[in-house]
Amino acid sequence: MKIGELAKETGVSTHTLRYYEKIGLIDTAAKDASGHRNYGAFELDLINWVVCLKKSGMPLEKIKTYVAAFKTGDANNMREMLEAHLVKLHKQQADIEHYLDVTERKLASLKKSTTH
Repeated sequence: MKIGELAKETGVSTHTLRYYEKIGLIDTAAKDASGHRNYGAFELDLINWVVCLKKSGMPLEKIKTYVAAFKTGDANNMREMLEAHLVKLHKQQADIEHYLDVTERKLASLKKSTTH
């Protein structure tokens, strides 16, 4: 698929995809006879995983480290990074649950005070 198709499938702009190539996050795509980048299922899956990690708060530098470990087959490093990231996500989830609880209680209190 061409870069525009990959962008559409992943929700990542073509500019960002080119940037990811430039910084080595993804390999430079092979070009077809007309000079267009040509991506396959591997790149699609990789970019979708990168998007997931990025949206869940993993910094781009750590994502680069993870992808490098993936490319070399360093499962131990990948596992350690994902375990640390999961701990961070569980902490964020607990924080958000607390914020939801506090906000719901405050809203309920306000509703009671305005109905009297």
